[in-house]
Amino acid sequence: MRSARFAFIPASLLSLATGCSQHGTEVVHALSQATSGPPIVDARVETAALHSYDDAPRTPDSDDPAIWVSPDDPGDSLVIGVLKDAGLQVHDLQGNVLQTILPPNRPAVTAQDPPAPGPHPESGTTACPDSASGETYGRFNNVDVQYGFKLIKESGAKEKIDIAVVTDRGCDRLRIYAIKPTSPGGPLIDITASAAPRVFPSQLVQPSSLQPTGVSPGVYSNDLDDQNTAYGLTLYRPEDSDDGYRAFVSQRNRSAVAELELYAAGDGKVSYSRVREYRFNPVFTIPGTSPWSPPIQWTPCREEPESDPQFEGLVVDQQRGVLFAAQEVVGVWRVPLSDALPATVNVSPTRLIEEVRSFGAPWWAVPDDGEYACEDSAPGTPVSGTIAAPGNPWAGGSHLERDVEGLAIYYGDDEDGYLLVSSQGDDTFHAYDRSDPSDHVAAFQVEDTGETDGHDVVNVPLGGDFPYGLFVVQNGKAGGPASEAPINGFDYDGSTQFKLLGWEDLADELDLDVDEDDYDPRDPHDD
Repeated sequence: MRSARFAFIPASLLSLATGCSQHGTEVVHALSQATSGPPIVDARVETAALHSYDDAPRTPDSDDPAIWVSPDDPGDSLVIGVLKDAGLQVHDLQGNVLQTILPPNRPAVTAQDPPAPGPHPESGTTACPDSASGETYGRFNNVDVQYGFKLIKESGAKEKIDIAVVTDRGCDRLRIYAIKPTSPGGPLIDITASAAPRVFPSQLVQPSSLQPTGVSPGVYSNDLDDQNTAYGLTLYRPEDSDDGYRAFVSQRNRSAVAELELYAAGDGKVSYSRVREYRFNPVFTIPGTSPWSPPIQWTPCREEPESDPQFEGLVVDQQRGVLFAAQEVVGVWRVPLSDALPATVNVSPTRLIEEVRSFGAPWWAVPDDGEYACEDSAPGTPVSGTIAAPGNPWAGGSHLERDVEGLAIYYGDDEDGYLLVSSQGDDTFHAYDRSDPSDHVAAFQVEDTGETDGHDVVNVPLGGDFPYGLFVVQNGKAGGPASEAPINGFDYDGSTQFKLLGWEDLADELDLDVDEDDYDPRDPHDD
């Protein structure tokens, strides 16, 4: 973990800029962005807005995208985007919907319910098989793709296929799809083994000492209906193909990431098994507020005191074998991978490479209907039961505003490139040097885009529309419907979509490199 850094941009930064020369350049840069704002880049294509209605059955809410590169015609490449309760959709590079896939376990939708992708009305299927209440259904959260997976067909013959893998947060499983655009039922075909297990049948609980719940730290069984389930996702193809393809999956409401191995289960199906779990301590030792002050044991405020600080955005550097993980209210971690690691890895806090601005700052947890409202300052009117946590306002980072969400890697020549991070709290994106991710290269925004959950990027040409690569972002601030009135008693709850940008548009605006031919996502280890 780096030493204390400046968290805010007001007058306090002005005085520090003159008093701490080692931080002078960073402060001046932050002040410049605070007054002028980061550059804004326009999208070339956007998908149709989808409108969400609170608690409505199968209501769409786009989240994470993944880009699949066609081996035959790059212009026929696809953008796969998850829609949470509504499953996922597959788009072409013009933003048209080619396919809608609904969660296998889904509720009924009536003709009077708000519009939703897929059949409407529909009788639905069944609840998730492990739902004790019978009221928990599938909910797709994150997606990633990989190339050249070795499948064993029903005949016993082997076939190399491209795959898309999705976290089904509702049922706590992975859903695996073969990517076959020209096959009947394509472009995506479900090849998940029927016996695919839960990803997190147990949960590591690390309660906050400042917001006691009466629960002791430890590993407990994990009731599916509590939804401490599979959340963020990224895929990894090790250089040694004998190691098998890996999926890294974060657990909702927990500070843990599972490493799974994908394997051919026979009969043309794919399943997975647990390899190891990475555990992250949510308590950090930060410097005191003066050279004479003792260190402070700090942990983030928790709106739900029984929950731990969670991860969602994940990406593996395919060439270096390094996992980057975004812990939403903490920051970005860098974790080297190795098959020599034990079944349980307690990740060192030194692996935290970029803190959010509010990291380490004092906070106040104000009781709010059985939960807490987390505040950065004391409430103006005292509220009984408020918890005040000590901290150091200068311990945080300089660039990312909580929540930190999506991660992606732009691959360049000789293992150069950029780690791209979405800072949801202030609707910005950030580029870090891939070789030295502590080096912040640029910040930017996408026109009329905010509350971004996930994004993806590829460096290779994708036809005439994206000849130097493609950057896709989820937009949580899409235009709303003609009327925002409730439908069938369900309140309107926002609109989402995906936007497609040419990489050269970002590169020109931000003075970033363009390298469209030194990395092949189909063969990441080709020198």
